[in-house]
Amino acid sequence: MKLLMITRRVDQDDGLAGFTYNWIKKIAANLDKLYVICLEKGNDSGLPDNIRVYSLGKEKGKNRWQEFWQFQRLAVRLLPKVDGVFAHQNPEYGILIAPWAKIFRKKLIAWYTHKGVNWKLRLLNMLSDVMVTASKESFRLPSKKLIVMHHGIDSDIFYFKETINKEKLILLSVSRISPTKNIQLMIDLVRELRQKLSKPVLLKIVGAPSLAGDKIYLEELKKNVKSFNLEDSVEFVGSVSNVNTPKFYQEADIFLNFSKTGSLDKNVLEAMSCGTLVISSNVAFEDILNSLHPSLYIYDHKDMADKVIKAINESSGGLLLSLSQYIQHHQNLEVLSKEIVDLYKK
Repeated sequence: MKLLMITRRVDQDDGLAGFTYNWIKKIAANLDKLYVICLEKGNDSGLPDNIRVYSLGKEKGKNRWQEFWQFQRLAVRLLPKVDGVFAHQNPEYGILIAPWAKIFRKKLIAWYTHKGVNWKLRLLNMLSDVMVTASKESFRLPSKKLIVMHHGIDSDIFYFKETINKEKLILLSVSRISPTKNIQLMIDLVRELRQKLSKPVLLKIVGAPSLAGDKIYLEELKKNVKSFNLEDSVEFVGSVSNVNTPKFYQEADIFLNFSKTGSLDKNVLEAMSCGTLVISSNVAFEDILNSLHPSLYIYDHKDMADKVIKAINESSGGLLLSLSQYIQHHQNLEVLSKEIVDLYKK
């Protein structure tokens, strides 16, 4: 079988989109050939021979019209060669390819994971043959075409490694810097823990802002850290490539997720896969974390330090291993890739 995949960026060094590189490899493992059209391309070295990546040229400074016409040329050229089309995440890619998919009678499957519902998603839902998502919280538009699958975490990269830091407690956040991620709450937690614990506490914040408002938020966070004299307890790491994030998970004692998005954040699942203790107040993780241990999910942010200390005291090597095993059994990229390819056989 041969497929055409459309995605925003192919770059294994990218802090946000780097995971797509692994998706491409795993999906292609189930195919004879995988063609990929992306808006921009970075480091795509190391991909198997049955993968061919075509960029629309954003990384070379191409304008919107040049990108549009390059997309049209590639669509006409590649669609006769494939058995189906997989539009990944951005609705506009599925919308653009849909007319050509209809003309060449190719099955169009679109992946979407975001709580937002807009006209683009509604149009994509009309034009696609199948919609797929990671969880019910990640797709809020009622649709008879929807198939709820799961996230794809590459356990070959995000593998279990038990960590015990005796000298200090290392907390970790990996996400885009944004008010929706509730990072200030993590900084407040550090202040409380420093008063209650005898050993030092270090919060590592991995990620960067992308919007103008997010950049302002980052500066506010840094000012607050300085005003509370927490420079030695809070580290702003910045953007880290997807391939380099496992070591941050594996070196941390606790991964924090206080996101207000209500979506199943991929970074939490990556941390779990590495065997890092996860504490979250994100409603999307309520059932998952409560099924593993009642101290992992926090219903409110009162007495946060006490709740974190309680979770630490009640955790064990067995619990950390069970977090990793849950991901391997329920959120595995290799399994997801095969399930996506199998949809084209139905």
